[in-house]
Amino acid sequence: MTDAQLAIFYGRMERGLQLSVLRTLRKKVLMDRDVIYARRDGLPFGMSAREALRIYEAAAPVSERR
Repeated sequence: MTDAQLAIFYGRMERGLQLSVLRTLRKKVLMDRDVIYARRDGLPFGMSAREALRIYEAAAPVSERR
C-alpha cells in the first residue's frame, strides 16, 4: 500500500471505531446502563452512559457529530 492508501485506510478505521463507540453509548443510554472505563493506572471506574455520551460528544469535532 502507498502512504496515501494507508492514510485513507487508517482514517476509515478510526471513523468506524468512533461510530461504534457512539452507537454503543447511545444504546446503553436507552437501556439506562452504566459504562466501565479504566484510569491511566489501570483501575476501573464507572459512570452513567448518559454522562459518558455527553463527554464523548463534547470532545468530538463538530464535523464528526451526528
